Amino acid sequence: MAADIYRGGRLTDETSRELVDYITSCRDDVEIFDKIVEINVAHVIALLKAEAMTKEDASSLVRALLKADEGLLTEGTAMEDAHMAIEAFVIERAGKAGEYLNMGKSRNDQVAAAIRMRLRDYIVEIVDNSSKLVASLLQKSGEYRDAIMPGYTHLQPAQPTTLGYILMAHAEAIIRDLHRFVEAYNRVNLSPLGAAAMSGSTVRVSRYYLARLLGFKSLVDNAVDAVSSRDYIVEYLAALLSLSLEISKLSEHLILWSNPNLGYIELPDEYSSTSSIMPNKKNPVVAELARARAASPAAALVGISMILKSLPYSYNLDLQDATRYLWLASRDVLSTLRILPKLIDGMKADRDRMRLDARRTIVTASDLAEHLSMKHGIPFRTAHRIVGRLVKRAIEEDLEWGPGLKGILEEIAVGEGYEIDLDEGELSDVMDVGKAVERRRHVKLSGEEYILLLEELGARTRRILAWKDAVTEELKKSRTLLEERAGSVVRGG
Repeated sequence: MAADIYRGGRLTDETSRELVDYITSCRDDVEIFDKIVEINVAHVIALLKAEAMTKEDASSLVRALLKADEGLLTEGTAMEDAHMAIEAFVIERAGKAGEYLNMGKSRNDQVAAAIRMRLRDYIVEIVDNSSKLVASLLQKSGEYRDAIMPGYTHLQPAQPTTLGYILMAHAEAIIRDLHRFVEAYNRVNLSPLGAAAMSGSTVRVSRYYLARLLGFKSLVDNAVDAVSSRDYIVEYLAALLSLSLEISKLSEHLILWSNPNLGYIELPDEYSSTSSIMPNKKNPVVAELARARAASPAAALVGISMILKSLPYSYNLDLQDATRYLWLASRDVLSTLRILPKLIDGMKADRDRMRLDARRTIVTASDLAEHLSMKHGIPFRTAHRIVGRLVKRAIEEDLEWGPGLKGILEEIAVGEGYEIDLDEGELSDVMDVGKAVERRRHVKLSGEEYILLLEELGARTRRILAWKDAVTEELKKSRTLLEERAGSVVRGG
């Protein structure tokens, strides 16, 4: 195969292997190799349609393109990128006809299109696998809707909640991220083809026809913008980062809750590991790596932003380095999304341990302060101080939080200038964690409202999956169209 089909004109034939090794993108172009082949096939079909190529030449080119495979990137040839490798392969197979392959297009618009096409696939995969994670979270939310536990602020016991409600919070946040991907897809799915290097070409192929063959919804109209813009990558990575931050938060919860000092949940053995020296260990390694790999989109977003921040119009090879960050971040997040739902599915919770902790950690103190204010006419700030002193006494004297503190509470209230006479049953209801959860139906923490929210989140997820199925079908139709037209060209039609 030719070493460098672009040299011998403005530049001499000579080049150094050291230079090629430095500037080549072949390692990263594995991600877009098939897309580049599809773009070339579509371009040949468009050239034929524009009567810029003979049927015989078009047939030879498509035949050669359909035989190209990723092995071209690993053969040790001195190629700058997949575009060069594919074109050199076609020239070798089709002879002089192969030299028409790049007429009317540039690597600049071609790589921009290939990145967008690969990102479409990633978005569909991420939405699909994220939806499975949401489904697992919602299933566990239903299973543990009444599994009472202490909720935390500042990582300190705060108010009562349920394990199901916390898992549902993760699900709702991830659903918002799915909507971000749906919206980003619309701006990814625009064709830059026809822009050539930066100002189009005198070869008048139909940009709309090319877009249709490759499944693009519309065009990036301005040719300079088409080849140089990477804002759609920034938007995609921002959505990926938001999703990853939620995954990291979920992973942190799984790690904390599975710690024996809390003992709220037990993670499945098949998604845990042990120590090489400590036989007592059960390490939450999947959650730990999920937490770690959530950093990948952040690194990619910062790295790509720094590449983009000072680039003049239009194309610069700096953009080549941006994609390696993009593909690594996408692979890292997908690897997590494929395994995390199975970890959630196998998780088991200790209801008794969580409820005991909720009672022990005095998470109904705010309920008591609000009760004193609303039912006994004590200004809330004063009620807050009264209950705070009660909590302090209970902790210092190791007293159980419950109606047995009635006398101490009334004594503290007198010290603040308020005489109250609390019924023990009344006080028991206010301080009980189960009753506290029941009182929070208005935030959908319990009751029918909880079930309706669970159903609504499931419905939202199904609507997103319906969108995923629709765009998958659209892409399938465009591939079928491309294959049909390619087959016709090969047959000389």
